[in-house]
Amino acid sequence: MLSYYFQGVALGAALILPLGPQNAFVLNQGIRRQYHLMIASLCALSDVILICGGIFGGSAI
Repeated sequence: MLSYYFQGVALGAALILPLGPQNAFVLNQGIRRQYHLMIASLCALSDVILICGGIFGGSAI
């Protein structure tokens, strides 16, 4: 039972850790006003896909 907990923690960390650099990139592009709406939309879409993958496909891994 404890191994399932650690697997869940590792999967959650793998999905959350890339968000720090992603947020920094989105903020940087927003300040520069270079493709800021397209990049924000693309990052939001990729976040939704990763979250859904973690929720629905994480148990299969």
